[in-house]
Amino acid sequence: MLKIFAISAALAMVAGSAVAAPAGFGSSVIRVADLNAGRPADVERLQKRLETASLAACGAQEASARMVKQAIARSDCYKETLAQASAQVRTGLAIR
Repeated sequence: MLKIFAISAALAMVAGSAVAAPAGFGSSVIRVADLNAGRPADVERLQKRLETASLAACGAQEASARMVKQAIARSDCYKETLAQASAQVRTGLAIR
């Protein structure tokens, strides 16, 4: 519940969030201007965007096979990147 609250609150305050993977991997920018923190569906959209960007930052592509994406989702890169992205969303809330 706290995680959802943090993401909801951050949605209201953060205009964009960069997802940076561990050294040697890529990064992505997640747009949130079109999301409304008061709508649970938008909170879910943000979480999905964080997950998708984390997969991409760790090497998955949109056209990657499901098994490739699943393998990446189990990797340390993905777990660390998603945690880092979520922390950036929370930090964006604290800064404002």
